[in-house]
Amino acid sequence: MLDRLTPAGYAFRTLRKTRETSARYPIRAVSRLTGIGIDTLRAWERRHGAVTPIRDDRGRMYTDTDILRLRLLRDAVEDGHTIGRLAGLTDTELRRLAATAGASAVSEVAPTRRTPIDAAALIAALQKYDATAIDQQISWLASVLPPLELLRDVLMPVLAQVGDDWHRGSARIAHEHLMSSTMRNILGSFLRLYARPEASPRLLFATPAGERHEIGTLGAALLAASSGLGVAYLGPDLPAREIVESVKPAGAQVLVLGLTATSAGKARERELRAIVRDLPKEVELWAGGRGAARHASIITSRGLVFGDYAAYQHELIRIGGRVA
Repeated sequence: MLDRLTPAGYAFRTLRKTRETSARYPIRAVSRLTGIGIDTLRAWERRHGAVTPIRDDRGRMYTDTDILRLRLLRDAVEDGHTIGRLAGLTDTELRRLAATAGASAVSEVAPTRRTPIDAAALIAALQKYDATAIDQQISWLASVLPPLELLRDVLMPVLAQVGDDWHRGSARIAHEHLMSSTMRNILGSFLRLYARPEASPRLLFATPAGERHEIGTLGAALLAASSGLGVAYLGPDLPAREIVESVKPAGAQVLVLGLTATSAGKARERELRAIVRDLPKEVELWAGGRGAARHASIITSRGLVFGDYAAYQHELIRIGGRVA
């Protein structure tokens, strides 16, 4: 039977099989990841054909691409557009629509903050070493908060609190490791959901040699990806030479460094000076984290130092990103 398929038919069959293999999210998970109610999801599919999930013995199953499209649709609806008008647009057209809305909203990225989010359930799950409950709590928060607020108001403060509690002796190092590993896994999953390899400008993320704490840097990569920019994430603890030599192959216009260690060791300073010296002149250098201010005298001769995620997001918008 396969022999009788035309090239077009074979391509369609291959594409469908790929979609079936990659469809791994049930409707409840999609509702949590997108913030769209289950009844609304069904209506968008049935009445408007907004997405076409795969149906199997588990029910509706969605791909990463479906989730990205639903997020684009959700954002456009929240901006005042109707789903009936949006459903026929391609993902590229939806991104253009979002970019237009984001450009007009630059002034709204102000330092105003919403009512603090109660992270008590997250802390309680951590105290019980309940990785599943931690995952569920963070996933739920991600479904109701924009990426900036998730990072600024929940994840980073909780991680800092756990670290402080450990230093005071009221928490164990195992608590810090569990929270860090769970956050790393979830942020990595979200980064893959938002990733657009073809997007430009493109940013390269890393932490220099000796810097093993990567959650803040991973969060910055997520924020860039959710802003519609291209992202290449290298991870933590890389020598200066490896970072610099990765810039051109990655097609990066910006190198973003994460620095959490506040001590100013000679080895760290040498690594940073090497990056400042050898980074191609056309590539911007950005740095953030607790340790970035400590090394500002080295970094600001070549680039920018950010004190918080809000200042960082302003620069994302400047280079072409949108409000996430």
